[in-house]
Amino acid sequence: MFPTVQVKKPTFLVGEYGKENLQMPDNSLRTGDSKSKSVNFSRKFVPGQPLNEHSLSDSVYKDDYDQTDDPFEPESDTTENILSVMELIDEKAMTDMVTNTSIVTNNTTLSGQSQWSDLEHSNPVKDITAAVNSALFVDFNTLVLGRNDYNVLINHPEIRDYLKWTKSGPVGYQDLLGVFAPFGFKQILIGKAKANLGKEGLADDIQRLWSGDVLLAYVTDRPGRKQINGGYKFQLENSREVTKEYINNPPKTEIVVRDYYNYQLLLPEAYYLIKNAFAS
Repeated sequence: MFPTVQVKKPTFLVGEYGKENLQMPDNSLRTGDSKSKSVNFSRKFVPGQPLNEHSLSDSVYKDDYDQTDDPFEPESDTTENILSVMELIDEKAMTDMVTNTSIVTNNTTLSGQSQWSDLEHSNPVKDITAAVNSALFVDFNTLVLGRNDYNVLINHPEIRDYLKWTKSGPVGYQDLLGVFAPFGFKQILIGKAKANLGKEGLADDIQRLWSGDVLLAYVTDRPGRKQINGGYKFQLENSREVTKEYINNPPKTEIVVRDYYNYQLLLPEAYYLIKNAFAS
């Protein structure tokens, strides 16, 4: 949802275009020596949020080197784990941002029988239709929901009814996309990330980061600072690096991964949030 755009400096400018292209004169006719009707077009630079340094570290101890056998490789395994944790932090932050009704103000909240987990009474296609019709600036082309919620939706009687003449077996990804493609959707993103949200030292609390909410979004296929999109990950060019330092007390190698980037929401109108589409 937030494509990566490389920038050359930690502080930078982002192009922003006005919505004057939606303003329509009565007509564009011109006769004789009359002047052409005038339309306006605004563009301005918006300061990008300064990029932040992100960094995590872990250590590889002497015993790890001595006792690790192929196919494991202690330094690369540790680096990959650090990167995985950094991505998990980012996924949680982005999820919290786009499922916040005070940020994505174009939203609706479902409850009771209207929730899509109520297979007998809910009407997901009707709710998607209403959401699509609310798009006044850019049309949504992406549907985002959690893995468990996706499993519920592909078994929803209404979805199966739409496919009854073309599909007799289980409903898959392409089938579900086919139901919503007429509304302009080109992809369905399924949030699969899970994280242990329990406090350190307490019992594990492993949860899916995407759960309950459904997001409609416009995602550009041409990421860039001049391209309209709901948000971007701005990353400093050549900023990701992995360093290692040997420490003798105790003997170990400290591996540090660092990067400079920031996730920035640019156009809230590019999203529509269906809050609590599924009961938790």
